[in-house]
Amino acid sequence: MTNTVYDTTLVGYSNGGLIGRRSGNKLDRRLRVLEEFIKGSRIALYNRKLLYEYKSHLSTHRNDIIEVFLIRLIDVGICTRRSTLSRQNFARARRLNWPDHDQHLLAAAIEATKVTIFVTEGNLACCAKSVKREFGIHVVKV
Repeated sequence: MTNTVYDTTLVGYSNGGLIGRRSGNKLDRRLRVLEEFIKGSRIALYNRKLLYEYKSHLSTHRNDIIEVFLIRLIDVGICTRRSTLSRQNFARARRLNWPDHDQHLLAAAIEATKVTIFVTEGNLACCAKSVKREFGIHVVKV
């Protein structure tokens, strides 16, 4: 199984009506990666900051997948102890142009092995090769 961190924007963009889901469209791809966790083929990693962001961005659940995702996250997801990077890792992430405001994504992923961070933002996806080389973490844009 792959350890996975989900960016808040991915979860937020997935919180749409399922009537807009078409095979292969952005909503479908985003919902599919959440469903992989729900079905048990991925392990979700999160920290307190990510959980807070999920809950604040998802005050209304527009589909069952989001509702089940949040329930399973608390039940079987792994809450990591850090919401920020160490000073050394923060400096390394800055050299890679990883945005400071998204350091909590790396912090949730950094202590695990075989980690994928799913993102929607291009500036995070642009760092994918360097993050893989420096931290061994896959960054995938969906």
